[in-house]
Amino acid sequence: MKIITIALTFLILNFYSLAQHGITDLRSGIEIIFVTEEEMFPESWRENDINGEAGSLELSERRRSGNLVQQALVKYPIQLLNDNLKKIYVLSYLKFYDVEYGGTNSNDVVYLSNQGVDEGYSDFYIEQLFHHEFSSILYRNYASFFFNSKWECINDSDFVYGEGGVKEISDNEAGLDFNEDYHVMGFLYQYAMSGIENDLNSIAENLFCPHPKFWEVYDRYPKIRLKTDLVIKLYNSIDEDFNKEYFLKFAKE
Repeated sequence: MKIITIALTFLILNFYSLAQHGITDLRSGIEIIFVTEEEMFPESWRENDINGEAGSLELSERRRSGNLVQQALVKYPIQLLNDNLKKIYVLSYLKFYDVEYGGTNSNDVVYLSNQGVDEGYSDFYIEQLFHHEFSSILYRNYASFFFNSKWECINDSDFVYGEGGVKEISDNEAGLDFNEDYHVMGFLYQYAMSGIENDLNSIAENLFCPHPKFWEVYDRYPKIRLKTDLVIKLYNSIDEDFNKEYFLKFAKE
């Protein structure tokens, strides 16, 4: 009896230790990590001007973060996830070029930050952040199905994207609030104007986890509608289940 008790205690402690480090999404097998690791960033991110930094996630945020990421993962076919995503980090902060980021991504890894609801990291924000970053990986991996020229033709002929995000964040030009002035031009919010990838990200995050006004904006503003239809076409080329009807159901949840 004593041996069984000791063994059970060991298993519980071992499980607790693993849960504090991270969890594994049982559906896809993808690791969700809450602590910094020595080689978590690509080598090029750890040196020179990039100088990537991060901090382990607060213990109090780990359960919520894990649940939110798994909630997001359910919206994708398992094979698509396994083909494109190896690991997800949810950390307290991310910093590159001495600028704090909400999230980023590498070839097959998504990095998210979470500093708690009181700091604006709501359930909605964190789930959107995952879809935002994962859409960059899919955009790179399936670029042959997506034509930048078609996208850029939707913008006004004299419009020029920004510098991709770093400068916009540094200059406080990375707003995420929906605004009619941007909608008329074909953008959901200010940060979408920083680069074509961020523009696409803004649409993708709202397909999988829509802002309450997203589909209303889609119906009202032709440029937003054209861009959204192109993103749906991209996702549909990856998996045929991704169609407009599939995404519309998330607006009802």
